[in-house]
Amino acid sequence: MKKILIALTAVMFIAAGCNQNPPQQNAVTIENTAPAGFDVNKLAQLVKTSTDPQTLEKGINDPKNQINNLDLDKDGNIDYLKVEENGPNKLNVVDDVSSADSVTVATIHIKPDSTSNTANLDVTGNPQYAGYNNYYHSSFSFTDFLLLSYLMRPHVYYMPMYHYGYYPSYYTRVHTYSNFRPTTSSAMSSRRSLSSPTRSQRSFGTRSSQPVRSGGFGSHSSSGRSGFGRSRGGFGRRR
Repeated sequence: MKKILIALTAVMFIAAGCNQNPPQQNAVTIENTAPAGFDVNKLAQLVKTSTDPQTLEKGINDPKNQINNLDLDKDGNIDYLKVEENGPNKLNVVDDVSSADSVTVATIHIKPDSTSNTANLDVTGNPQYAGYNNYYHSSFSFTDFLLLSYLMRPHVYYMPMYHYGYYPSYYTRVHTYSNFRPTTSSAMSSRRSLSSPTRSQRSFGTRSSQPVRSGGFGSHSSSGRSGFGRSRGGFGRRR
């Protein structure tokens, strides 16, 4: 009888364990096959009319411009995208997917030519998020390119203080659009196949938070992220 009671007790404990809910998982999965949710052509037009990276960043996150429809952290809302200046005339558009991981959504490279007073603009979108129409190239005169005034003068590289969970006061959470379709443009010089990605396309990907660089015009000085982008005095908002 004693052996029977012990056996029944063991069965009851096993059954109770099976009925318990599994622990919640907080890990964020970044999908490599997410539908196109970023408009490279609209970004290029915004680059042309922006006066500095901060203005560009604000415009990217303005729902009225419909540049961004990415929801890589899967919370149902459009992600906040930040702009990082990572070299002379070079900008990155970055999505902090979690507190530890981020992806580069697009790169912007501006090449001024003083002999012709024009500047070439190349915008390359991450094909995983920008889709098939992920490359833009065009030329503009110096007088039509407002951002050049900022880029050509000595300055400290722009690195936003914002990060995952901490955003500027102007940012409001907006649900993703079900009918979002990136536009095409006659200025797009080529369309690159996703089945045969170029070297620059393969360079895009997930990256863990690493030290970023800032410094004077044309030079870098190391600056870690440990003190950058922290919440200050309640400014900004958390999800």
